[in-house]
Amino acid sequence: MMLPRVLPQSRRCSSLLLSAMLSGLLLSGCNDSNAPVSESSDNVQQATKMDEQRVISGKVMYRERVALPPNVTVTVTLADVSRADAPMKVLAEEHIDNPGQVPVPFSLRYQTASVTQSHPLAYAVRAQIRDADGKLLWTTTQRNPVDLSAEVAPDEITLMLQRVASADAATLSPAMQDASDAGATFWAMGNEPGWHVVVYPDEKILFVGDYGDTEVSLPFASPLVEGTETQYQTGNEEHRLTLAISEQDCQDSMSGKHYDYAVQVTLNEHEYRGCGSNL
Repeated sequence: MMLPRVLPQSRRCSSLLLSAMLSGLLLSGCNDSNAPVSESSDNVQQATKMDEQRVISGKVMYRERVALPPNVTVTVTLADVSRADAPMKVLAEEHIDNPGQVPVPFSLRYQTASVTQSHPLAYAVRAQIRDADGKLLWTTTQRNPVDLSAEVAPDEITLMLQRVASADAATLSPAMQDASDAGATFWAMGNEPGWHVVVYPDEKILFVGDYGDTEVSLPFASPLVEGTETQYQTGNEEHRLTLAISEQDCQDSMSGKHYDYAVQVTLNEHEYRGCGSNL
């Protein structure tokens, strides 16, 4: 009878060690193929923050007791207006076609990740109503700030619009038409030397003097309205500007054209008088 062959002690240990290593590799491979891929909590939180949205809701109104014409569009915009020397950055915008009659409800949905300013006056909501041809009928004329730095969305807000006086398009110069298309609502001008002032609600008040050689852009400031008189006051570290508008007939000293408003502008120590018109 043959006895079983006994391996030396060293060879038996080597064989057992090799078997253990192979088993470990096989188990490890199975575990890796079936193990779920997990993300760190920081990455998950960051992705959630990027996707988080909030809603600003409210209504658009005006004081005139007139019906909205058919086929109008109400546009409501949430924008970063912190810099007067740069175009506003739009965070959200809603276009409401054929809204019926005022008040017109709106909802602006914005990404919280797009809110980069902590100042409570850095963001504002504005609204416009235009007819089917794109002509501006009503617009906001004062700043409507919203504080987006809080942990919750702002309360519901009411935007009170002001009616834009109708103007014959033929009376608008190319520069005035361009300003109107860019969102300006008022234009004032004078002579000797030639100057003009343009009001962009929620953005800036632009003064251009000396036939274009001087240009001063200042932050928009809500006007003070008393009866037929409207006054804007704004400025920065270098300039102070006051724009006083009086609702009365005004004739341009050079062209002879008549306008609806008489205007007085004070920029620092210089005073300018002229005429103005809604755009």
